[in-house]
Amino acid sequence: MRKLVLPVLLLMLALAACGGGSSASGGTLRVGVIVASGNEPSGIENWAYQQGILQSRLKAAGIDSVQFVGFPNGPNLNQALKGGSLDVGVLGDTPAISGRAADLPTQLSGVSVRGQEAWLIAAPGVHSLADLKGKTVATQQGSYMHRYLVGLLDSAGLASSVKVTFLLANSAQQALDKGDIAAYAAPVSTGPLLLSKGYTAIDKASAHPGLTGNSYITISQDAAKQHPQLAAAWNTAIADAATKLKADPEQYYAYVAKISGLPVDVVRASYPASVFGDPRPTAADVRTVQDTLNFLVAQKLAAAPFDVNSWVAPGVAAA
Repeated sequence: MRKLVLPVLLLMLALAACGGGSSASGGTLRVGVIVASGNEPSGIENWAYQQGILQSRLKAAGIDSVQFVGFPNGPNLNQALKGGSLDVGVLGDTPAISGRAADLPTQLSGVSVRGQEAWLIAAPGVHSLADLKGKTVATQQGSYMHRYLVGLLDSAGLASSVKVTFLLANSAQQALDKGDIAAYAAPVSTGPLLLSKGYTAIDKASAHPGLTGNSYITISQDAAKQHPQLAAAWNTAIADAATKLKADPEQYYAYVAKISGLPVDVVRASYPASVFGDPRPTAADVRTVQDTLNFLVAQKLAAAPFDVNSWVAPGVAAA
């Protein structure tokens, strides 16, 4: 199988220029993933690729090669799916659900990460949620951190007294230092990196049931029709990779540290082995999708409700 040789940014530009194309053209699967600015993809799917696990499993589904395409956030990835320049998207639950609520033609094939943390990182002088009253906080628009932040402010009675603005994670530190924002709802790996630099977290998603994030695997309906075994083969590959990862997490942490340039301690705090496992959607996963959809619609972060059960790709649900 050929390894991707184009830099992520160049590949994004190439896909944008060609305006899409046929699904999984020539047996090449085009996979969108979320990456920090300037970094290469380093999620479990990329690690599975580096280990040869992903290619081996996908071959039986008629996939000859894989191209990973990096995006700064989920909404941008959704636009590429909508435009036909991607076959698969691996992204946070909030943009995945919001995309489907806006009639993006995808199927939910799996959950690659469960229980992903978010940290509310405070600017100097901010010591509690109460200190945010009358101030501005930020996060990435349409992300699982966005959902966490909105839910947190609502539950704390601060929704009407705190302004929420949008900022990519790589700009968070500068905004905090300049005093432009009072706090930033940070994802992995930004949260642990800022904590390692002496910043403090005044809250985190795991302290609130239902506000941690999940990473969803979505497949375009065109790709699903062209490769009926794609969803099952992908899930098997990720399950295999998760088993190997849990047997030796330090191997994965070293890989991510090398790719991202982050300290191993930051990687370890961002990706505890417990968040990885069998991606096949369980009944509990489907209930979580429904609960998240209800929340997003109520908060006007998703356009409209939809039938969650029909979104799950056929034949992939866990027994």
